[in-house]
Amino acid sequence: MKKKTNEKRNPNMGQAKQAKNDSPLHEQCTTILSSNQNENFVEIEKEKTIALINAWEENEKAKAQTKAYKELCSIEAWENNMKTSLELDLKKMEENSEVEQAEYSKRFKKKIPEIEKIAEAKREKIEKLKEQKSINLKKMSEKLSATPNAYPPKTKTCGCF
Repeated sequence: MKKKTNEKRNPNMGQAKQAKNDSPLHEQCTTILSSNQNENFVEIEKEKTIALINAWEENEKAKAQTKAYKELCSIEAWENNMKTSLELDLKKMEENSEVEQAEYSKRFKKKIPEIEKIAEAKREKIEKLKEQKSINLKKMSEKLSATPNAYPPKTKTCGCF
C-alpha cells in the first residue's frame, strides 16, 4: 500500500522531465541506448546459450566416458573370470589325470606279477616240451643205435609212396 504524504509537490518538476523526454536528442539517445542494451542483452543471451551448450557437451562427454569405462571394466572382469574358470578347470583336469595316472599305475603294478606268472607258466611248458622232445630223441637214438640198418629212419617223403 502506498502511504500518502503531506508533502507538496512542485508542479514544474513534472514539466522539466516532460521537456527532456520530448526533445529529439532524447529520442536518439534512448534509441541508441535501447539498441545498445538490446545488443548487449542479445550478446549476453548468446554467451549464456553457448556456455550452456558447452556445459551440456562436456556433461555428455563425461557420461559417455563413464559409460565406456564401466563397460571396459565389466569386460575386463568377465575376461578375468573366464581365465580363472579355465585355470581351475585345467587344475581339476591335471588333478584328475594325476589320480587316473596313479590308478593306472596301480593297475599295471598289479598286472605285472600276473604277466610274470603267465610268462613263467609258458616257459615251464616250453621246458617240458623241450625235455619231452629230448627224451623222445634219446629213445629214437637208442633204437637206431640198437639196429644198425635202421639209420636213417624211414620217413615218408610223400604220402603216396
